[in-house]
Amino acid sequence: MGELTAIGFRPGRSPLHRLDPRTKQALLLGLSAASLWGKLSFLVLCTVVMMFCAKASGLRIYRMIRELRYFLLFLGFVFGVRAMTFTGGWTPTLRPDAAAEAVTVCWRLLLVVIMGLLLMATTRTADIRAALVWYLKPVPAVDEKMAATMVGLVVRFLPVILYQGAEIADAQRARGIERRKNPLTRLMRFSIPLFRRVFLSADELAAAMQARCYSEHRTLPDLIFTWRDGMAVGAVILICSTVFLP
Repeated sequence: MGELTAIGFRPGRSPLHRLDPRTKQALLLGLSAASLWGKLSFLVLCTVVMMFCAKASGLRIYRMIRELRYFLLFLGFVFGVRAMTFTGGWTPTLRPDAAAEAVTVCWRLLLVVIMGLLLMATTRTADIRAALVWYLKPVPAVDEKMAATMVGLVVRFLPVILYQGAEIADAQRARGIERRKNPLTRLMRFSIPLFRRVFLSADELAAAMQARCYSEHRTLPDLIFTWRDGMAVGAVILICSTVFLP
């Protein structure tokens, strides 16, 4: 499964692997918020940093692009909606000013997704859960352990869903699904088996957890804030300061 999807934890000793999961989640939120207002300087600097972090973490850029191909198609749709206009008929016209703004919006969305991939690839699910419990514990009327367990299951299930989707796509291509010219038919033939397998996997997981007497009251990993986390926070603050640059 690890060879088929780039989404999921990969053991390593990179700087990102050694950071406290609480720090990584806080940096993800900070950079994501800064991306909403960041201009060209911030986007270029943040992209370079993300690519360096991905390379240091052992993630292959082309594999990440392959896993994000459907999201890239979505970004292409967003670009077309924001940059194209219909004037004097049904002929689409590209507006240069709107195209520049559309590229910026798509760039921001792509950066946020890459940040999430880096967090998932360099942080164990148990560490993500422990950090969420730490953050949600002061929040009133919120069961922090239940919420953290749900998020951890979602993170754990994403690679499984991608793996099952790849299996279904390969099986359908072997049976000549490309001969179906109607895209809605192809989407239905793909989505129905995928949802069925996802629901079956969820039922099997729930039964396995019940059979093993799973409880939310488990011993959490120790979380330690070190000097590396302080340096990472300082570096991200410097990056976010470029938001005010043109």
